[in-house]
Amino acid sequence: MEKWTRLLVILATSLLLLAFVAVAVRLSLAIHHTLLLFALGGLVAYALDPLVERLSRGRLKRHLAVALVFIGLLAVIGLGVAWLGGQIAQQTSAIKQDYPSYKDWAVAQATRIDDAFAARGIQTRLAEDINNPSASVQATEKRVAEQGVPILRRSVGDIGESVIVLLIALYFLIFGSDMREKFNGLLPPDLQERADLWETDVNRILGGFVRGQFIIALITGAAAALGCLAIGIKIWLLIGLFVVVAALIPVFGPYIGAIPALIAALVGPTHFGHNTTLAAIAVIAWFILINEAGSKVLYPKLVGAALGLHEVLVLFVLFAGLEINGIVGVLFAAPVAAIAIVTVVHLYRFWQDLPDSLLSNVARSDARREGQHAPAPQPPEPETAAHGP
Repeated sequence: MEKWTRLLVILATSLLLLAFVAVAVRLSLAIHHTLLLFALGGLVAYALDPLVERLSRGRLKRHLAVALVFIGLLAVIGLGVAWLGGQIAQQTSAIKQDYPSYKDWAVAQATRIDDAFAARGIQTRLAEDINNPSASVQATEKRVAEQGVPILRRSVGDIGESVIVLLIALYFLIFGSDMREKFNGLLPPDLQERADLWETDVNRILGGFVRGQFIIALITGAAAALGCLAIGIKIWLLIGLFVVVAALIPVFGPYIGAIPALIAALVGPTHFGHNTTLAAIAVIAWFILINEAGSKVLYPKLVGAALGLHEVLVLFVLFAGLEINGIVGVLFAAPVAAIAIVTVVHLYRFWQDLPDSLLSNVARSDARREGQHAPAPQPPEPETAAHGP
């Protein structure tokens, strides 16, 4: 009877847990935009936390350190907008001036495609559709033009939401430690230390991922902009900014950023003159070099060590995140997977009554034990022994 009672209790608990998860998922879907804002605010807080910690190690109080960091951040943003705004306006006007050459290039490529299909007995009208758009194309252009005002309104809304994200990050930096202590205080005494270790591991993973990915994105964008400037692409700054955003996507982000650079090299004038093929080859080679340096040198040191995930697993979770929630899923897939693995490991250690420890300490102790059990290297035998007396 006791066995059946225990089984019923386990079954009822499992059903309650499933119901709780279902309700949590429904609520998350209902407030997904708010959750996204808080998640972005948390990521910004993780990126700025090392500066705050370094300033608060001295006599400076934490809230003053946070204020100094945010004043510096706003100053950098203001100077960046003041300088980048003029550059972006110039390069945008350059795109408008070079629009006829872009159209001529597109017509030439479309003519080549039409001729290639015509040689095989297939009639196409790509070049004619570009020169004389059909009614459906004109209707599409009209719809795009009519959407200009909503896009502008959305851009203004995005600026307002960016301010909200910064305010959320500010609150996280000031009150994050107090929130953590109060949350741990609600737990039973025997779980408080384990919860603290789990939170420390999560902070290490998220902090390392956010800071590493941000540094990689800045370095990749700067390298892409300098490379495009050296090749002679007029819109080098716009391409660099696009690459910074694209490089926030792990693994294949820099390749996405190479697309506008390749198009600009094929269309616009460069230092290679009218040899667009050579300019395109230079762009491809430069972006391959950037991505290889980022993936083979920077990513393992700045991000891979923090996540502790194999490259194949990272690719899997990225594609899974893309399928689940698009670009937002890609951005959050890798850290969420790493946190899930850390959580499972901590739960397993709790279930097996293993001692409390950070996972990084466990890995180091395992490595030391393997080194102790490994056979000591034997000194080489004398040469006379090898050849006999």
